[in-house]
Amino acid sequence: MTLAPTPDVVGSGTPDHQALTDGCHLAVDALKLNDVQTIYGLVGIPITDLARLAQSSGIRYIGFRHESDAVHAAAAAGFLTRKPGVCLTVSGPGFLNGLVALANATTNCFPVVQISGSSERHIVDLKRGDYEELDQMTAAERFAKAAYRVDRAEDIGRGIARAIRTAVSGRPGGVYLDIPAAVLGEIIDADKGAASLWRVIDPAPRQLPAPEAAVRAVRLLADAQRPLVVLGKGAAYAQADNQIRQFIETTKLPFLPMSMAKGLIPDDHPQSVAAARSLALREADVVMLVGARLNWLLGHGDAPQWNPDAKFIQVDIEAAEFDSNQPIAAPLAGDIGSEMQALIEHNHGDILAPRWPPARTKTPPRWRSDWPQIHTRCSSTVRCERSATCLGRTRRPTSSTRAPTPSTSPATS
Repeated sequence: MTLAPTPDVVGSGTPDHQALTDGCHLAVDALKLNDVQTIYGLVGIPITDLARLAQSSGIRYIGFRHESDAVHAAAAAGFLTRKPGVCLTVSGPGFLNGLVALANATTNCFPVVQISGSSERHIVDLKRGDYEELDQMTAAERFAKAAYRVDRAEDIGRGIARAIRTAVSGRPGGVYLDIPAAVLGEIIDADKGAASLWRVIDPAPRQLPAPEAAVRAVRLLADAQRPLVVLGKGAAYAQADNQIRQFIETTKLPFLPMSMAKGLIPDDHPQSVAAARSLALREADVVMLVGARLNWLLGHGDAPQWNPDAKFIQVDIEAAEFDSNQPIAAPLAGDIGSEMQALIEHNHGDILAPRWPPARTKTPPRWRSDWPQIHTRCSSTVRCERSATCLGRTRRPTSSTRAPTPSTSPATS
């Protein structure tokens, strides 16, 4: 337990050496107890002492020149490690700067905890005009996964533990933790403070899928003529690379990685349809979304970008995501690692993807014969047209479109 440099408490007539601590030391001890090794932030009143104590205790502190950048960095670290990144911001404007990135982290499912100091509650609540007065927790509630405020030093350990679990459990997101300046400076008995701290056990427990849900999904994929697997950011965050690859390769299903899932399976894998994305979306009759949401990045699942008769299977940690844009024929609620393992176990050779795309997608002979002219035309223009337009509307090069022959005459002045 880290002790605050406070004077001894004197009893009746006899010095009583009672060990004391304060809110800053309790916060640092709670973070270290939960294996927080790096803090990002931009320090100032009232969190300067908290950052200094954290650094002197062995926690790495990375400073930034803008709070938004600091929270973005903490969120990125959270996504890569599956542990919540922790960021410190000052009150008022500093908190608001960080809130922009906290909202982004929540929308994109990055686990991060933003800890800010704040003004005196009894002054803020009556709007008496305190230093950087702002009801920060109320402001954060709308944009974060959750927001909490600690009103007593003895609750700091509880607040940090709850923030950590909330940030990574279920669908990850941003959590705001408000610790007023008075609480950071509050002095309490060291033994009482130590007893108020605890380590979070299994903050993101596995969520096993229902067996009947896995069977339903396997049957739907087995009956598909043109199946497709879409790998999203959630699949990358889950770090279930082995299960996902095993499922893809044993079923021979074509897959399409979203930008944040690149590298989960190599881009040059023979089952990747990344080079034919539009065709794959338009033709697929059964689509399995693995950690991917049918948001604007996937056109909300609407035609004509998608086959209007497509059926969707969705693997997601958050059941509320199902049916948000399209009917989900086979919802699979649970952590992606467990879900993919369940699909592997329930697939007894039932899923075997037919060979597709259909033969009509091969390059027509006319396109092959016209390619030299197409190339000549494209190379002669300043702004290249989209390939589909070039291939569909190609004309033989004319004198106006043919690339000019380089002059061999000597340069003149």
